[in-house]
Amino acid sequence: MSRKLPSLKALRTFEAAARLLSFSRAADELFVTHGAVSQQIKLLEEYFGQPLFVRSHGRVSLTGAGEELLPVIGESLDRLESVSSHLRLNRDTEILTVNLTTTFAAHWLLPRLNDFQARHPEISVRLSPTPSLPTKLGKEADVSIRWGGVTVADVVTEQLISVDSFAACAPSLVNGEHPLREPADLANHNLIHDDNGEAWRTVLEQLNVADLSTGGGVYYADPGLALQVAVEGRGVIVAGSILAAKDLDAGRLVIPFNCIIPYRKSYHFYYPRQALAQRKVRLFRDWIQDQAASFQSIPADYSKYLVGS
Repeated sequence: MSRKLPSLKALRTFEAAARLLSFSRAADELFVTHGAVSQQIKLLEEYFGQPLFVRSHGRVSLTGAGEELLPVIGESLDRLESVSSHLRLNRDTEILTVNLTTTFAAHWLLPRLNDFQARHPEISVRLSPTPSLPTKLGKEADVSIRWGGVTVADVVTEQLISVDSFAACAPSLVNGEHPLREPADLANHNLIHDDNGEAWRTVLEQLNVADLSTGGGVYYADPGLALQVAVEGRGVIVAGSILAAKDLDAGRLVIPFNCIIPYRKSYHFYYPRQALAQRKVRLFRDWIQDQAASFQSIPADYSKYLVGS
């Protein structure tokens, strides 16, 4: 059956102008001139044999015909865009969903991800942040990167990056109302936790501060939030070398005591046991292990962040 329809270009122009009620804003959105928008609207009005806009003192509003046409065109363009996107992805792109925490994504993965995309433009990486490892890895996400290593049935766990730990605080705390000069001075400060207290127990043991309870302080489920609280000078945190790196370099955090615990914990890479049969998982796993190895091959120099160094 032959269809008699106006041009798609004219319909798309009308939808933008009608939605925004402005020819100028439609022109900006479509990257064309104001005159080009006016011309396409004129062609459409000639096709329908009636005006679609009321033009008055530089402003436009829809006529009854325009109001009737807008929802039909808007819905049709949305459906066309959705189907087109689906067909393009199915033809050209594999989607790899990576589960992780927002904090790790922002501080470590995102600055490196462009390298993977440049090497494998046919794989679209989607990040899916959650507080904990998905219970159905392989369905909710293809792979996962998590702090600490746990054993999960039918899931392979590979060590990715070992992290150093140390006490850190804002520079203002070192010489503030309660100076932070020696480990015993921690008794005068809030201890910031992003775990169940294990990190502080380990650090206090290394600092030989046996009589300071780790039960107090403030607990945060989100490591990024805990780190921000420390940057704001509201306490002392046991920081990890990856998440604290930017704040240390920027001078927002310092290390008050020369007590670095190397490789206290690690980030691990998780994937379903059969997932390496999938090319996208295999390529990403090899790439991220290479990135991790390269990162760990450069020794960290903490001396420049130590107070008094």
